[in-house]
Amino acid sequence: MQESVIYQDILHKGRQQEALSLCILLLNERFGKIDSSIIERVQILNREQLEALCKEILKISAIADLVTWLDQQSSN
Repeated sequence: MQESVIYQDILHKGRQQEALSLCILLLNERFGKIDSSIIERVQILNREQLEALCKEILKISAIADLVTWLDQQSSN
């Protein structure tokens, strides 16, 4: 069962959702309520980008830095 395509897809989506939830939680803790337009940009990131963002949140000091980071991700 663990080798089935459906199982792997469900597992991948679950990990993606966990990473997204963690990033949003960390962003809200760091900066307070985040504008919905920024949240929408975070929601379209893939899991690898979300994991990178979670690490980057430790270094980001302002919302403008977050927007710059998101701009860089969309240009890659």
